[in-house]
Amino acid sequence: MSIAQWYFTKEEIQDTPTILDGKSFEEEQMDRIKGCHYLLSVGAKLNLPQLVVATATTYFHRFFMRRSMKYYHVYEIAATCLFVATKVEECTRRLRDIVLACAQKGQKNDKLKLEEDEKDFIRWKETLLYNEIIVLETLCFDLSVEHPHTILLELENQLTGQVSSSSIRKAWMLLYQSLGAPLCLLYRPKVVAAAALLLATNLSSTDKLSENWFEMLDDIDIGQVYELAVEMLEHYREHYLVKSSSTASTSSQSNSPHPSQIQHTNGF
Repeated sequence: MSIAQWYFTKEEIQDTPTILDGKSFEEEQMDRIKGCHYLLSVGAKLNLPQLVVATATTYFHRFFMRRSMKYYHVYEIAATCLFVATKVEECTRRLRDIVLACAQKGQKNDKLKLEEDEKDFIRWKETLLYNEIIVLETLCFDLSVEHPHTILLELENQLTGQVSSSSIRKAWMLLYQSLGAPLCLLYRPKVVAAAALLLATNLSSTDKLSENWFEMLDDIDIGQVYELAVEMLEHYREHYLVKSSSTASTSSQSNSPHPSQIQHTNGF
């Protein structure tokens, strides 16, 4: 099955099932961000690797290109996408632990305790199991995802001497903070990785890429890279820079280790 089916134009992004059902583009984008932030918080609660979470957010964005938020709640689909991603990336957690984390983050109460025979526990469990089939069918069982995160590490090797570990960490953080935006639907992973690195070095007081740095990159539209870097900066300013003091997931990533020090599954 061609990966091309999961890439869309900016016009198509504004013509989704949710928008056809009456939501504005801006409202749908905010709901995508809310769903992904919920997913990130559940993933952090379960101590899942960032790339498992990135796989889940990719499923989430793809799902809502074919289904409407009018009929599928973003939190429930976000939780289900994470459930599926833990299996695909062979980083599973007990269903009981996933259910409890979903309930805790849904109610914004990390101290919430649920027994397996309680109503909320049963509801979340049945929701995950029921929606799992819907998510798999909507994604046509096409579950392979290439992430810009791995390409970022390749770029680090290709640009030896031009970027420091600090800029790589910043770029990694920018990728993480951009998961709520549907970049994976608009840009190839190499473009996203290059844009994050470009933005990270521009935010650095020491690292600067050479004028012809992009010549080392094969099969890439440098115009798209610069366009996306601007979009990522706007997303960062709107959703993190102003609200950073109240966004726990942001602060937890700001001092993350170099990506090569993080253990990941399936070769990551």
